[in-house]
Amino acid sequence: MSSNITPDATGIGNYTEDMFVKAMRTGYVGKRQLSTVMPWQFNSGQTDKDLKAMYAYLRTVPPVSHRVDNTKAPTACKKCGEKHGAGDFN
Repeated sequence: MSSNITPDATGIGNYTEDMFVKAMRTGYVGKRQLSTVMPWQFNSGQTDKDLKAMYAYLRTVPPVSHRVDNTKAPTACKKCGEKHGAGDFN
């Protein structure tokens, strides 16, 4: 399951623009590697202007509280009805 990229705290709500751009370039948020579900490689060659525009757009979509952590074992999620990492936290 893909991660939450809405501006909610369970998504990218705590990311700064610089953090977002760096994650799209490197596949890392700090020391944490992004899941392979997030196709950061396809965006890594985008210009700073394009990545900043993506970030700005994502900040405008309605926040959705839905924790997805693909580093954890899949568990049942009451919110979406699927199994994914951190599903039991929703």
